[in-house]
Amino acid sequence: MPSRVLSPANQITILRLVFVPVFAILVIDRHYGWALGVLVLAAVSDIADGTVARIFHQQSPLGMALDPIADKILMTTAYLVLAWRDALPTWLMVLVISRDVAIVTTAALISLVAGYRPFTPSILGKVSTVTQIITIFLAVAHQAGIPLASGGLLYLFIYLTAGFTLGSGMHYLIVIRNRYGRPESGAKPTPPPTAGA
Repeated sequence: MPSRVLSPANQITILRLVFVPVFAILVIDRHYGWALGVLVLAAVSDIADGTVARIFHQQSPLGMALDPIADKILMTTAYLVLAWRDALPTWLMVLVISRDVAIVTTAALISLVAGYRPFTPSILGKVSTVTQIITIFLAVAHQAGIPLASGGLLYLFIYLTAGFTLGSGMHYLIVIRNRYGRPESGAKPTPPPTAGA
């Protein structure tokens, strides 16, 4: 059992959690080049843990829960410290984190009232997550002085991220209202898709 819990795939995911404080410290100290390197390592580890789990058949409930948690902790930390250093606007940080808090709170309340339901991400939610990640990379790369990460490109993704984050959050609430707001006789409600991965 311990070997199953501490499988190589789960160890890689745990390593991604170790990257979180390292990344935060580097951004706070304005070592953006090193911070970008940590982000790249985190992205590689995200791909690697899933690949290792599939190849060696190491999928586990812990791994399935830990992987998105590690992603969200890293992303939330990134938006917090980048906003604090004025590398991203504070309003975008508030928008991204508020949407995630609303999703987690709603999912927890549904599970509490109706029992546990698996939540699968919607297409809009996945697009929102991708734009959020790209914006983090662009913000760090821009601060590191990488020419490809221009200010214009960064601002484009800031507003794309805001739009998709707001849109996916509203879509999520509409789906929740439609599926749970009007109970249908003799029919069990299907689990709603989450607005993010």
